[in-house]
Amino acid sequence: MKRKLLSILLVTTLSSVSYADGSLSTESSDKQSSVSTITNNYKQLDQYFEVLAEKERVLGSFAIYQNGKNIYSKNYLAVDGKVKEEELGHRYKIGSITKTFTATLVLQLIEEGKLTLDTKLAKFFPEIKNADKITIEMMLNHHSGIFNYTNHEEFLSYYQQTQSNKEMVERIKTYEPVFEPGERGEYSNSNYLLLGYILEVITGKDYGVLVAEKIAKPLNLKATYLEEKTEPENNEVFSYQKSGSLVATEQWNMSTADAAGAIVSTTHDLNLFFKGLFDGKLISKELLNKMIEVTDTYGYGIFKRTIEIDDKEYVGYWHNGRIERFSSGMMYFPEQKIGVASLLNADLYDGSKIFRSMTNAAFGKEIAIPEFKVIKLTEKELQQYVGDYSSDTHPLGIKVMVEDKQLKAQADGQGAFPLTGIDKDKFEFSAAGIEIEFDPSSKQFVIKQGGRADIFVEKSKKRSEKNFNVPEDTLKLYVGVYKSDDFPLDIEVFIKDEKFQAQATGQPAFPLTAVSETEFKFKLAGISIKFDAEKNQLAITQHGNTNIMTKE
Repeated sequence: MKRKLLSILLVTTLSSVSYADGSLSTESSDKQSSVSTITNNYKQLDQYFEVLAEKERVLGSFAIYQNGKNIYSKNYLAVDGKVKEEELGHRYKIGSITKTFTATLVLQLIEEGKLTLDTKLAKFFPEIKNADKITIEMMLNHHSGIFNYTNHEEFLSYYQQTQSNKEMVERIKTYEPVFEPGERGEYSNSNYLLLGYILEVITGKDYGVLVAEKIAKPLNLKATYLEEKTEPENNEVFSYQKSGSLVATEQWNMSTADAAGAIVSTTHDLNLFFKGLFDGKLISKELLNKMIEVTDTYGYGIFKRTIEIDDKEYVGYWHNGRIERFSSGMMYFPEQKIGVASLLNADLYDGSKIFRSMTNAAFGKEIAIPEFKVIKLTEKELQQYVGDYSSDTHPLGIKVMVEDKQLKAQADGQGAFPLTGIDKDKFEFSAAGIEIEFDPSSKQFVIKQGGRADIFVEKSKKRSEKNFNVPEDTLKLYVGVYKSDDFPLDIEVFIKDEKFQAQATGQPAFPLTAVSETEFKFKLAGISIKFDAEKNQLAITQHGNTNIMTKE
């Protein structure tokens, strides 16, 4: 089985990548606005979806709700290999939105006195490394340090085969910890797979039965359950990839996802679930407040995000997911009682852009209608992007080449795929929803798919980076964690593998290229950082905005 480029993750966390304009994501705000001030922009959203459908760049179910009522919806199905608009609602694999269900079930057991946030993993699975230090809370908010099992290369050897709880635990126990428990936050599907097993140990019931009895039944969710395999006769849809026409992709065996990502649902049910959660129908207000409390961007199976529209800020809570070629997103704004749900079953266009457009429309913001322009470049112009690239955040290398006057990319162990120019230094492979933006001067690119972003650097450039123009003793003066009351994210500066890097809270690390002895840049995101070692400060500038941050 060949690895499918960037498409086997259970989750692609929007909060952990840069936005499409290159700006750093921010999530924290206390300001909210009254629902009476909100207008919508659904007429333009109609135009947005019409363009996507006309170009066959959308497949899935999309809906917006207010006070539990459906106020906007679009549904597109694959019919005879083509995109067709339908009125009927269908059932989709939701990937890691499953984690919000799992976290809710865990909190219900805590409320029942059968578990605590401080209970150690060792009580259930002592064979896992650091189990005597890892608490239930650390697993809920991804602070356990347990290696993410879906990132291991062996995952591709069994993800289509039935796996028992015992087999999965046996694998996870062999993995070395990524960091010490509680040291920091880092997303790991292993946390929630194990939490599902713990639920079963305590209750003596299968995870799917717990979802049915403790969430679906109380909220009257009629299309939400743990799936084993897709059954079209039950209104369940396959995921697709485009190969001339739309072709159904190979399925996971859902026992390999389980409580980390195996639930099927609809936009309607997801909205009812999130609304019911915030209306106090599943857990107490006290536990809900714990659930949505953010540590290193992570709540308990949920994320917080603030959007700003017309100088007003709205706070929403969400999760998203990815499995096979499905990608999902559900966000709920409790004060406005607005829910936004997006369930895609093909990588035909950037799902994060669709979700952002829906959210903007719900709050009356103007939407950019995609143009899908194509830019033709000469073979000489294409040569500037050629190279062998690797990433610190993705296990596969990517080779970029020119064949028959066509720019192509090829991940390790896969076939090459063509890249179409859509803007200056920007290319796409629409069949897989992949977008690549190059910085040829620094021999780097960012590749985005389904909300995930990874930075790749040309290997020869990486080898030369160890010979910094700035003395290493000087670089060490800049190392540390920087904070500011005016900037919602911490910035950690560090040297790793002889490379000078920075990392905003909950986001991928990015390389810093020296411009002078005190100033460094990451051109792809338009970031400039200037250090003042004497004051233990840095000034970070992005798109004309500068923030002064102090080393703690």
